[in-house]
Amino acid sequence: MGLGLVAVLAPGTAKAQLPPPPEVAEITACLCLQQAVSAFSATMNAKKQALDTVTGQLADLDSQLARERSTLDVNNPDAVARYKALLERRDAAYRQSIGPVHADATQSTARYNARVSEYNARCANRPFNAAIVAQMQVNLACPPLQ
Repeated sequence: MGLGLVAVLAPGTAKAQLPPPPEVAEITACLCLQQAVSAFSATMNAKKQALDTVTGQLADLDSQLARERSTLDVNNPDAVARYKALLERRDAAYRQSIGPVHADATQSTARYNARVSEYNARCANRPFNAAIVAQMQVNLACPPLQ
C-alpha cells in the first residue's frame, strides 16, 4: 500500500517542480533578454571607449595646435608645413569623432537602452522561482542578437 502511494505522489511532485508552459516561455524570454542586455552593455562600453579615445586624441591635437600657433613663424615654410600637417591630423580626428565612431557609439547605446527598456517592461520585478530559473539557465538557448 505504501508503494502505491509513492507512485501516485511521485508524478505529482515532478509536475510541481516545473512551471506551466507559459511561465517557462516567459522565464526563457526574460533570461534571454538578460543575456542580451549584458552583451549589448559590453558592446556599448567598447564603442564608448573608442569614442573617448578619439575625443582624447582630438583634445591633445587641439592643445598641440594652440601651442604651435603661439610660436609659429609664418615666414618659415617648414614650420607652416608642420602646422598644416598637424591641422590635417586634427581635422581627421574630428571627422572620426563626429562620423563613424560617434555613430557606432550612438547606435550601440540606443540598442542597449531599447533592450533594457524591454527587459524592465517584461521581466523586472517578476516573482520567478529562483530554483526553476537556475535550472533553466543550464540549458538556455537564446536566439542570436539583433
